[in-house]
Amino acid sequence: MLKIKPVILAAGKGTRFKSKKPKVIHKILGKPMLWYVINAVSPLALDDVIVVVGNQRELVIEEVKKFCKNCKFAYQKEQLGTADAVLSSYEYWKNFDGYIIIINGDTPLITSETLKKATEYLEKLVNYSQKRKKDLHIDEDIAGIILTTKVDNPYGYGRIVKDKGGVIQKIVEEKDASFEEKKINEINSGIYLVYAPYLAQALKKISNDNAQGEYYLTDIVEVLNQEDKKFYPYYVENPQELEGVNDRWQLSKAEKILQERILKQHALNGVSIHNPSTVYIEPDVKIEQDVEIFQGCSLKGNTVIGEDTVIHENCVISNSVIANGVEILPNSVIEDSTIEEKAQIGPFARIRNNAKVGKNVSIGNFVEVKNSIIDESTAAKHLTYLGDAEIGKNVNIGAGTITCNYDGVNKHKTVIKDNAFIGSDTMLVAPITVGENAYTGSGSVITKDIPDNALAVERAPLKIIPDYAKRKKGKKKDESC
Repeated sequence: MLKIKPVILAAGKGTRFKSKKPKVIHKILGKPMLWYVINAVSPLALDDVIVVVGNQRELVIEEVKKFCKNCKFAYQKEQLGTADAVLSSYEYWKNFDGYIIIINGDTPLITSETLKKATEYLEKLVNYSQKRKKDLHIDEDIAGIILTTKVDNPYGYGRIVKDKGGVIQKIVEEKDASFEEKKINEINSGIYLVYAPYLAQALKKISNDNAQGEYYLTDIVEVLNQEDKKFYPYYVENPQELEGVNDRWQLSKAEKILQERILKQHALNGVSIHNPSTVYIEPDVKIEQDVEIFQGCSLKGNTVIGEDTVIHENCVISNSVIANGVEILPNSVIEDSTIEEKAQIGPFARIRNNAKVGKNVSIGNFVEVKNSIIDESTAAKHLTYLGDAEIGKNVNIGAGTITCNYDGVNKHKTVIKDNAFIGSDTMLVAPITVGENAYTGSGSVITKDIPDNALAVERAPLKIIPDYAKRKKGKKKDESC
């Protein structure tokens, strides 16, 4: 098996992005563009992944370190071309007797499957070449392969010039191509697999005598050809995989393609997705079989959705665990929380800040749960705020209930024990405990702990004023005169 070291080129300014930050850290489905490239090459890596940084390198390094523990960083001080960028990483592979995979950091559509097949193809070429040397005494060296594809309009791409045997003779950039060379529609992807010692030799011989005044990585082909070290094309059937992202519109198109891949994979794994063009699912989301997702939903971060869960229209779920058989009704938001089996959430509910909603719990219309634990079979169905609370089993939370958890300086806890009944429009001023089987009267402001089995009522006496409306209307009439 071939030994591989990846070198990812991520030093460019990305001026067409018109952005204050480097283009390679712009997000696609919640992940930096570089995440997709590193994710694609990592299965091939012998050990480290080398990222060449330049423009605003601190931002790129900071972002990459969040998800790549085995990434090393090389610094290209000046933008002198792709060959110079690769040369800036030389210290990391100068004694490496294997193959360097060189890939641009703005190609998020490349898949690890394609790179693996390309590596397998190179290995076959190398083995065949060694056999010819041994059996036929033919002195033929394989420098490496270059991933290519064909496009209807090759304008702007480097053209692949081959001999009759299929060996790549050179790669010609658009500005340097002749009239005949511009007719070639097989293009350079910018992805190379090159034998490291040969790459080192070639990089030191490249000049910048071209229209751009840069050191082109493509020139390694001609340099090594002159030494009978050959490059072969590895043709990629789907040109979409090799597309670069150079502006915001291309970023949007890449996101659409990656989203479709994710949705398709979930669907093939047994998830029903209604109107998929409106559904947003990020790469780390895990979804079990027989989940049903309706239009307008967004699933983000490290979210897990259990079997037989139904997520209705326009819900947003991020970094949360949803157990089996949960129903999430329209327009609900769940963030950084856990929902246990057969709970029902929504419509228009919000669960957030490490909340835990137990089995068979019902959280209904316009109810917000924040940093609270709600035990099984409890119901809070209408217009309620439950913050910093611990609520037991089989509790009924009446409409309009509020746990008054914040005193202007500190947050305080509300405890409601099993089988309690909280009347509508109750204000529970924390810190406070409501005992088992206890009741609160509707419209009460509760400021003291309630013992088990007790009823707490706090209301001003009802005062009825007879004929108030007549006197009020008469007063208005007198004033108008």
